[in-house]
Amino acid sequence: MFFLAACSTTNARDQDKRWLQAQLYIDLGLRYMEIGNYNVALTKLKKAYALDDENFSSHNALAIFYDTTRKDDLARYHYKRAIVLAPDNPSVLNNYGRFLCQRGDINNGFGMLIKATNLPLNNKLWLTHRNAGQCQVLNGDLVLAENNFLQAIERNDRYGPVFLDLAKLKFSNREFHLARKYLDQFFTVHVETSASVLLAYQIAKQLGHLNATQQYKRVLKEHFTASTEAKSLVK
Repeated sequence: MFFLAACSTTNARDQDKRWLQAQLYIDLGLRYMEIGNYNVALTKLKKAYALDDENFSSHNALAIFYDTTRKDDLARYHYKRAIVLAPDNPSVLNNYGRFLCQRGDINNGFGMLIKATNLPLNNKLWLTHRNAGQCQVLNGDLVLAENNFLQAIERNDRYGPVFLDLAKLKFSNREFHLARKYLDQFFTVHVETSASVLLAYQIAKQLGHLNATQQYKRVLKEHFTASTEAKSLVK
């Protein structure tokens, strides 16, 4: 009895140690991925997986990597394993739900995202609602999309990307003044991007603001020279 108990304690300690080591490699892998060093990122994430292949975080991180690098079959495999191991984890539901929506499986993807919004441990509700909104944009339900975008803002009114989502949505609805309003809010909390400046140019053009149109066109060409958005204006 004593020997078995001692072994059990030792095994638990070894498991905890492997989990901590795996988590360290996961964190390193995701950081390397953020800076675009994909080779090192994959090496770190595979080390985490080798240490603990039943750790949902390892599968979730590998799924994110393969999702980002457009290796859909591998991403889907690891998302599925992560969801089996942690069916109520908001991060897994958020990531897999977004992945499914972007690959055209709207019903299952949106269902996962809505499930994630109802979990009390979800500390990034604004991100989940934004993903749900983008999912419904793909589905053509702009009313439901807008509702989710607005809920994202309620949870975090400093999260810039969702203001750009709303500006694009209002622009597509030809509500140009509202599009301008949301884009102005984006610019107050987020740095300019080529996509946001192009949208500002398009809105100004629709509103007949000629000086602003020329200004945004100049910003695109001078500050985002190599961007697709800038090249789209060169004719």
